[in-house]
Amino acid sequence: MRKIKIAAFVIAAVFAGATMTYAQQMKDMKGMHGMNMSQHAKMTTIKGEVVDLACYLTKGEHGAKHEECAQMCINSGLPVGILDKDGHVYLAITANHKPANSLLVQYAAKEVEVTGTVDKRGGMDVVAVDKIEPLNSK
Repeated sequence: MRKIKIAAFVIAAVFAGATMTYAQQMKDMKGMHGMNMSQHAKMTTIKGEVVDLACYLTKGEHGAKHEECAQMCINSGLPVGILDKDGHVYLAITANHKPANSLLVQYAAKEVEVTGTVDKRGGMDVVAVDKIEPLNSK
């Protein structure tokens, strides 16, 4: 019986230690906006086109010819992103972990400069948008 109590105590101590370590790591990784960002997250400015990710990722649709559809898709709640000149796509969210659709729908299929905290998780890049500046089309 004593061995069971000792084993239970050791397991509880290990679990408590692991929980405190995990909690401290999450606290250390908190981004500027209370987001759980990795240690590599950083404030970045991205220039690119606002795209609805559903049409872009499934059919490659973007650009001025796709503006009306992009607005409709973004308004319907489908994910929105930024497509940079190198073909790199960033999922756009707000600084408080909400969809950025209402911020970006007016810029659908247009070029913008977005400043925000950029991070990568599971092979996906995300930008927590702080600031949006429209770019003049040339």
